[in-house]
Amino acid sequence: MKNKHQLLGFCGLFCGTDCYVYKAVHSSDVELKRRVAKELGEELGIKIDPSSLMCKGCQGPEESMWFECRLCLIRQCGKRQGVKICIECEHYPCPVLEVWLSKSHSAPKNLPEIGELGLDKWIEKKLSEVE
Repeated sequence: MKNKHQLLGFCGLFCGTDCYVYKAVHSSDVELKRRVAKELGEELGIKIDPSSLMCKGCQGPEESMWFECRLCLIRQCGKRQGVKICIECEHYPCPVLEVWLSKSHSAPKNLPEIGELGLDKWIEKKLSEVE
């Protein structure tokens, strides 16, 4: 991985441990890929071929990103603000992030831990959990 921040979501998710799409894409478990493609297809009302799933992380190259992540308002805002993660933003916490945090399981736990450990140490910790 060229950029250690590549798997960091601006919202506080870590793709390698928190994102079921990313985990399915990078898994050798064919049944997991089928199940995730089916769930996403049902959610979106379309048929998704498991082989079409791709993602290299929220801060990876857009052309290699799950399309819903490309459309993420939090991600787009973080890029505009020039931050690696929302807690670095002068507007933190904003209403859009607060709505997301009310629905997310991982991000509300991750953000305080990032604050305690610092972003780089937290990413190293999360990367070790993926390997």
